Amino acid sequence: MNVTVTNRFSVLEFVKEKYQVIVFTIYLILLAIAVNRHEPWMDEAQAWLLAKDVSVKDLLIKYLRYEGSPGLWHLILMIPAKTGLPYFSINIISALFSAIGVWLFIRYAPFPPLIKILYPFTFFVFYQYGVIARSYCLIAPVLFCLAMLYKKKNDHPYLFVLLLTVLANISAHTFLIAGSIAIVHCIDILNLWKKLDVGLRIRHLIAMAVLAVVAGFVYFVMKTPPDQIYANYINTNLNNFFKVSKRMLGGSLILNEFSDWQWFSGTICYAIVIVTLIWLRKHKLVMLYLLPLLLISTLFAIKYRNLWHQGVLFLLWVFVLWVSFDKYKSQNSRPIVWAKTTLAGFAIVLAVQVYWCIDALSYDLYHNYSASYSLARYIKRNRLQNEKIYVSGWKNISILPYFSKNIFYNHNNGSNLRFWNWSTSNVTSVGASPFILDTITCEQPDVVIFSSDHIPHQYRIDLPNYKAVAFFSGYLCWKTGLIEPECYLVFKKTDPEADKVVYQDKLQGSKNKNLQ
Repeated sequence: MNVTVTNRFSVLEFVKEKYQVIVFTIYLILLAIAVNRHEPWMDEAQAWLLAKDVSVKDLLIKYLRYEGSPGLWHLILMIPAKTGLPYFSINIISALFSAIGVWLFIRYAPFPPLIKILYPFTFFVFYQYGVIARSYCLIAPVLFCLAMLYKKKNDHPYLFVLLLTVLANISAHTFLIAGSIAIVHCIDILNLWKKLDVGLRIRHLIAMAVLAVVAGFVYFVMKTPPDQIYANYINTNLNNFFKVSKRMLGGSLILNEFSDWQWFSGTICYAIVIVTLIWLRKHKLVMLYLLPLLLISTLFAIKYRNLWHQGVLFLLWVFVLWVSFDKYKSQNSRPIVWAKTTLAGFAIVLAVQVYWCIDALSYDLYHNYSASYSLARYIKRNRLQNEKIYVSGWKNISILPYFSKNIFYNHNNGSNLRFWNWSTSNVTSVGASPFILDTITCEQPDVVIFSSDHIPHQYRIDLPNYKAVAFFSGYLCWKTGLIEPECYLVFKKTDPEADKVVYQDKLQGSKNKNLQ
């Protein structure tokens, strides 16, 4: 009996001591399975094709301004893309950076075990910014390194600014976060200025000057040109700001756009935000959260946002909580009600997002996230890449990474540049308007592929002398629902005379049957 009790105690102690490694191992196994079953969609393909098809100079000077993004992610992708590694490398790279962020959180975050166990399996962390390969996979590792350094940032200005520089080059949103953190840091330094020695003052001035230069370059790279086809506007409606901010902030925590209980989850969500602000106020960190939140919300409202941008706000929230609890622990403060309440809110958010992750992952494992992979296999199996293929819709670029060249004669006028150029000068077809159908009739390609862009549901496409031969369905899953199709309809040119003969043969056969 004593032996059994001792063995059980030893097992429990081992699990308690090694739970971080156990959780991380489970996370890696599940992530590997999920990445292996995921089909990259258009945004993943776009970054890969940009990295593959253009030079560093053209990427930074010419094309990224149409993407509204700095070039760090694309520069990273250039390594596998230009060295001939397969397209699947993009998902491995995304999973690698996601795993780094998860390990930093599990190993170093100042939170209790329950929080560390739940975090790796949340919707944004595991699925949206891990399985799906976007630049956002870089955010968590950099933000968490900043969180680890934050309490010593005044003594290490060069390292601190280096991390801010990397953060600023991930996305437009992290550019604003980096700028906000830098502003808060400058205020802190000014308050301590008289206590700093001359050498440290000089290092801080040099670091801030370097960051300013980098910020200017990033702004130049991202500055929207006049011919940019989307988000080339400014919406200054104040009501839109409040509406968008509320939906994006709520969605970053526990608000589900597909739930019938949005009023309930919304109430809990804003209660969590209020508790967070009270907690941050006690540790003089409110500005570290509210300033970037305000700037990003403004970007969402006046320029552009999409659902997956909610994850940036989630990671910002986690970052500020990390810094605040680090500060709380370093002050040797006794447990207080606000600490427990904040952690309870944190646990609720993570638990809800784990449920979202399970739902989204179960869909992706058994359905097409994008139908591009299935269609690419169909094209290769039937050797259609050697025929004259006409495409309509920007999501057709999801097919191109599976081929070594542009196989669509009307995409980018048949050039070697396979990505989608978000410029008004891009004349590649989109939709299935009468003009496009007339163009197809005149040009008589061998194969026509329509993607789901701007084609209404159940819209009938009639092409004389063409037959619909295949349909491939794919849908982007979001939390507990589907938000966007990435489907493809394939037409193949027919021989009218051959069809006429077949029809006559069938008709003759039926007549003979009637005569018998």
